[in-house]
Amino acid sequence: MHDKAHRENVQLETRHTVPTLTRRLALGSAVAGALSALAGVPAHAQSASLDYPNKPVTIVVGYTAGGALDQSTRLLAQNLSQRWKQPVVVDNRPGANGTIAAAYVASAKPDGYTLLATSTSHTFNKFVVKGLRYDPETSFEPIALLVDVPNVLVVKASSPYRSVGELLAAMRSSPKPLSYASQGIGGVPHLAGELFKLRTNTELLHVPYKGAAQGMTDLIGGVVDMSFPSPGSVMAHAKQGTLRVLAVAATQRLPDLKEVPTFAEAGVQDFLVSTWHGTFAPAGTPHDIVNKINADINATMASAEFKQTLKNQGNFVAQPVTPKQFAARLSRELKAFGDVAAKVDLSGS
Repeated sequence: MHDKAHRENVQLETRHTVPTLTRRLALGSAVAGALSALAGVPAHAQSASLDYPNKPVTIVVGYTAGGALDQSTRLLAQNLSQRWKQPVVVDNRPGANGTIAAAYVASAKPDGYTLLATSTSHTFNKFVVKGLRYDPETSFEPIALLVDVPNVLVVKASSPYRSVGELLAAMRSSPKPLSYASQGIGGVPHLAGELFKLRTNTELLHVPYKGAAQGMTDLIGGVVDMSFPSPGSVMAHAKQGTLRVLAVAATQRLPDLKEVPTFAEAGVQDFLVSTWHGTFAPAGTPHDIVNKINADINATMASAEFKQTLKNQGNFVAQPVTPKQFAARLSRELKAFGDVAAKVDLSGS
């Protein structure tokens, strides 16, 4: 009798234990299978930035060696190479206002190993260059800003205009339009002049030159009334007392021009024009690679030595931005430039 009861208890325990054990084995098998499957997933699907970069990186520049964009890019490449322990090569592909290089990078493999260094012309070209083979907004992943040099409004120092308000009053009372110099049709100073007309509902006569130097000479000589250049073109003249800076097209005043108001402070709203240098990757580049490059560029920009070297080149280091913030800025620029392009032919054709 005792043996029979014992056998029944064993059978009862077995009936409860076997299903539980079976479920545990099945769960263990499922976990093992999942881990095994994960091990077979390509590294870039798990986290593409874990081993990025593990080979040389190329940064393509759309202008000749020695220019402002080339100089800032080479400085960045040198610092990233030290940080990444990999060669970072600058590849100059000049021509067509930077669009040849942009088209090349737009069609490159989106793996983070071919990047584009470009400037404000990247968004401006949509309205200047006909038949682009790419879209400035959708063909790239914006990564980071490196340089941000806001344009300024300048007049000759002996002019009667000591503020933007006085200049606007003269423009509105003059029987004929005042004139502004630019370094050529389709450049950022040209855009700035036309945007100023749009934002202030005034008229100006555009006088294009073949470079900034001749325009500054004629401005000082009184041949033209004003200009909208980058600070690098005017700082020496301002210190010498031959040019007067009336406003800065930025959200805040410049450290070297603390006494000069922004356009918003001077009463002209939504007037932000600058020459920036930025880095892009082909559309489709994994976001974690984009974010890693962004973080490393921003960390590089924080170096006091890096900032000073950029300043010595005539540039100002940009405020660090995220890729999303950079993309938002590009969208705003395209809107503003489009407003101007709808009213004037920026290509000069």
